[in-house]
Amino acid sequence: MGLTRAQKARKHGGSTASPGPARGTRLHEAGPGELRPQPTRSSSGLVVGVAMSVSAVLWLYVHALVLPQFGAAAAGGLALPEWMVGGFGQEHARRLAAALGEEGLAQYEAVHRSSGLLAPLFVGLAWLLFVAVNTASRARRWLRSAVVLGFAAVSLAGNAAIDAALADPGDGTTVATASVLVIARWVLLVLLLAVTVTVAVEALRRRARTAAGPPPG
Repeated sequence: MGLTRAQKARKHGGSTASPGPARGTRLHEAGPGELRPQPTRSSSGLVVGVAMSVSAVLWLYVHALVLPQFGAAAAGGLALPEWMVGGFGQEHARRLAAALGEEGLAQYEAVHRSSGLLAPLFVGLAWLLFVAVNTASRARRWLRSAVVLGFAAVSLAGNAAIDAALADPGDGTTVATASVLVIARWVLLVLLLAVTVTVAVEALRRRARTAAGPPPG
């Protein structure tokens, strides 16, 4: 005849683990310690969503509002390097530096050191959190995180390189470096958007499978 739970506990010195509640156990029928909270992603998903929204709004504020208005007012309508997908050369750097003047260059650097600095940092942190929470595979998580970090690093380095190129447009190496970083930033932005869509689709599919539950049988 099988031993009861109390007899097993006395026999083994209380080392027998208490089994969890039987399938279908109701709250008032469960014994002490049998019910444990199930892990949830709702709170982490909320934090990720807020962080991504704030960083995206800040990035758009800098690149779609501040820089275009600054370029129209201070640069005489000349395109700023941030919006030149194909890069720029020494001639454009000379013309832009002459149009901005010392005061305009100082204001341009101030943008790069304030909101232009915070925007890529916020995007990098928010997207790293987004990838970490919603990517199960370690290899994919590292690969996607590399894209995020690359975008943030190239954005920051590009701002500094643009300031150096406009400060000395006669230096061909400095201008070429800034131009390459501008192009690289656009390429990484496209990759970042691709990563965002891929991770979002995977997260939605995972939630759909979880909601559907295990297959019958």
